[in-house]
Amino acid sequence: MNRYAAAGINADAIAGKRIIVITRDVQTSREALEEIAQAIPQDVDVVVRRANGAESISYPTTGGEITIRSYRQGARGVSADIVYLDEAVGPLLRGPDAWTSLYANLAASQHAEIIRA
Repeated sequence: MNRYAAAGINADAIAGKRIIVITRDVQTSREALEEIAQAIPQDVDVVVRRANGAESISYPTTGGEITIRSYRQGARGVSADIVYLDEAVGPLLRGPDAWTSLYANLAASQHAEIIRA
């Protein structure tokens, strides 16, 4: 994750979008959370949750939310408008089943989008 991606993810969440960030592993999930948290503008009200395996940032004013999961954790049962795949996740997505599960996360969104780093 880089600061430009973190800023873009924050901008979408501030606009009220629900975002799932999928990283390579648990350690990278923690690093992504910290990178995104550092990029939050000072005047924005947020709730940052750093619980192991349940990292997230909520934007109560707009309803936006960022959920961060490792590839092994998966994002089953989480609805989103955007799925952001961190740079090392692409090679892990082999076969149609992996992509089908990602599209299931976006099924309820009118503005569904998958972004690959």
